[in-house]
Amino acid sequence: MRVISLILAAIVGMSLYFLVVDRETLIIYVKKLSKSEELEIKPESTEVDLALDEPTKTVLPHVIVSKSKAIKANNVLVLRGKTAASRKVEVRAEISGAVISSPRPKGSSIETGETLCEIAAGTRFVTLSEAKTRLSEAEEKFDVAKTLTEQGYSTKTSNLTQETLLESAKASLKKAEYEISKLIIHAPFAGVLENNTAELGSYLNQGSLCGTIIDLSQVKLIGYVPEVKIREISVGAKAAGKTVSGITTDGLVSFISKRADPITKTFQVEIIAENYDSNIRDGETVEIAIELEANTAHLLPQSVLTLNDEGSLGVRAVIEGEVKFYEVNILRDQINGLLLTGLPETIDVITVGQEFVLSGQKVNVTYEKSE
Repeated sequence: MRVISLILAAIVGMSLYFLVVDRETLIIYVKKLSKSEELEIKPESTEVDLALDEPTKTVLPHVIVSKSKAIKANNVLVLRGKTAASRKVEVRAEISGAVISSPRPKGSSIETGETLCEIAAGTRFVTLSEAKTRLSEAEEKFDVAKTLTEQGYSTKTSNLTQETLLESAKASLKKAEYEISKLIIHAPFAGVLENNTAELGSYLNQGSLCGTIIDLSQVKLIGYVPEVKIREISVGAKAAGKTVSGITTDGLVSFISKRADPITKTFQVEIIAENYDSNIRDGETVEIAIELEANTAHLLPQSVLTLNDEGSLGVRAVIEGEVKFYEVNILRDQINGLLLTGLPETIDVITVGQEFVLSGQKVNVTYEKSE
């Protein structure tokens, strides 16, 4: 223990000597020691410096791209509407009288000209006979007055009076004949009775309802188009309809309203469609599809859609190695993707990584394998 203490005391003494008395010798020794260490370390530092001097390579973001080509896509406007009979009329009496015909039950099929109601003649045939007699009398008196006027035995005024009586007699005969012709009320067109015709023994006044006929050989499909789409539709455009029960039909646009509904701001559109076997009824709910002018569009998955900084909906594509944003419009949603318009004829659309790149940014591209 005493030897170690002596050694430590000697070391401490020598250190104090060089620090206090002979500091210059200590400084020279430290400098020499530092130089020798620099010589040993220098080869390693040179390699580090060379590595730092090499140019730094920029790592570009990587995206997956799909080549897309525009296709011809049918543009269809789908509406919700209702069906209506192509023709519907309330057949009414034009003369008054008691009904002497048996009623036809509602739902009966009616042919054009078929009897719906028959009204009792009453005294109308007597009136007709009287009108014919008065006409004959008026014609004879008119001939006599005309002859006397020509011979100068009668005045012109007397001749005009007889002519007036003659025309009155002709009118009375026409009226009597007209009323007799309206004793039987005929169906104006073929169709189906919507209600029972007038009951036997009931009395019909002029204008009273005999029966209602609807024609279902064709149907109207009535829908309402929003004002933003109304100019895309034209009379004669092809259309199709499907009822909620699954019955389908097709036809052409026959009418487009020029006046908007003041509340909904929609325009009424009518389509005349075929009604095979009269399966479609009046007043059914129907889905209407109207064909518009065909568009060129790209069929792409919904996942490619993204938003730019302004919040516009679109897709990002790669043009000559740079990202570019295109605003798009959705033409139609299909089972196998979206039909998008607003894109060039051919385009490389980013399908993976579009959310992590910006417009104008350089990217590394990998193309999807075409099926």
